[in-house]
Amino acid sequence: MSVFLIQTNGREISEDAKPEYIRGAMGPTFVDEPLRHHRYFNAAPYWKREGYERRAAWQAATTGDTAILYCSSSVEQHLTCISHLLPVADKQIDANGALLEFETPIEIVPKINYQEIQRLVNQGEFSEKMGYCGQQGFNFTQVEDSDLDKINNLTSQV
Repeated sequence: MSVFLIQTNGREISEDAKPEYIRGAMGPTFVDEPLRHHRYFNAAPYWKREGYERRAAWQAATTGDTAILYCSSSVEQHLTCISHLLPVADKQIDANGALLEFETPIEIVPKINYQEIQRLVNQGEFSEKMGYCGQQGFNFTQVEDSDLDKINNLTSQV
C-alpha cells in the first residue's frame, strides 16, 4: 500500500479551471470532487508535469492505496487542514487525464491544521513532502507510509 497527498481548494471549477479540467470534473467546487463525488481528476497534460513528483505519483497510485486530503484556505468547512483520508478504489489514466476514484471519504478528528503540519515536518515527524501543504501549484504527490501512521496516531476517524 502507498500513501498520497492531495491538495484541493473550495473555488468554483467553472470559474477557476482550464477547459480541459472543466470537461472532466463534476464540481461545482474542487473540494466537491473528492468529498462529494469520491474522485480526484488531473486533466491531460497537467498530470504529467514533473513538479512535486506529480507524474511519478500518478503512475504509482493503485487500488488499495490511501490519499490524505489537505484543504486550502478557500475550503470554508475545512480551512487549511488535513481533513480526510481517501481509500483508493480505482485509477484510470487515458487521453483525457488521470483519475482516482475513492471509497467513502473518512473524516478525521481533530483536523491537523497548517501550523501543526509544518511543525511536524520541521521536527521530522512528517516527511518533507508533507510540507507541500499550502504551496501554490501543488496538488498531488506520494508521501511516506509513516505520514499516514502519524495521522492515525494523532486522530480518530468519524
